[in-house]
Amino acid sequence: MGAVFLAVALTGFMGTYFVPMARGSFDAPAIVHVHGVLVFGWLLLFIAQAWRVRQRHMVRHRQWGWFGAAMCVAIMASGVGVGLFATHRDLAAGGGDFALGQFVNILIEMLLFGGLVAAAVVLRRDGESHKRLLLLATISALAPAWMRFRHLFPGVPHPFVTFSIVADSLLVVAIARDWIAMRRVHPVYLWAGGAMVVVHAIELLAITSAPWLRLSRWLLGVDAPVAD
Repeated sequence: MGAVFLAVALTGFMGTYFVPMARGSFDAPAIVHVHGVLVFGWLLLFIAQAWRVRQRHMVRHRQWGWFGAAMCVAIMASGVGVGLFATHRDLAAGGGDFALGQFVNILIEMLLFGGLVAAAVVLRRDGESHKRLLLLATISALAPAWMRFRHLFPGVPHPFVTFSIVADSLLVVAIARDWIAMRRVHPVYLWAGGAMVVVHAIELLAITSAPWLRLSRWLLGVDAPVAD
């Protein structure tokens, strides 16, 4: 799963970040690069931590786990910064209600990621719950990469809905693995995974709703009109 996560991130951001960077045509504030480094660092750490467990290097796994917790906080903080930049950019480009409402979604996503990682830290002595919570946190963090698949597949209808479903479908893969290996599904996938899917559904349905737009306008301090 870690390899799949890394492949998704590399593929999703290839056309909108890596290629423009190589061509010298990518222009964004430093916080965007910092956030990118942190997220890719998280993916590499996720793979490395799984490898350490497989090799029984548990002391190093625990030591690096605290580094991962600190990285989570940095990802959340930088994610909010990227959200501010992206929302103001998209509003200036005429993105309208969708651009305005996305800021609330970004904040929710950062809280969801942080909450799942925090739960994993609290349950770190319960290895089965711990690893599944981190898996869910990483699935959730990959949503921006999946959204950029719309540039690779421009013919896909309703891309934000479609690729949100595809992103969360990785939870189905994890559940299937549990069922095949253990003939049961771990409770973490049921309550935490189910909650993650519900949150993502609410984000899609509410992004241009009046409450979302009012909250986003208040948070951003902008005077964009909000329809009742």
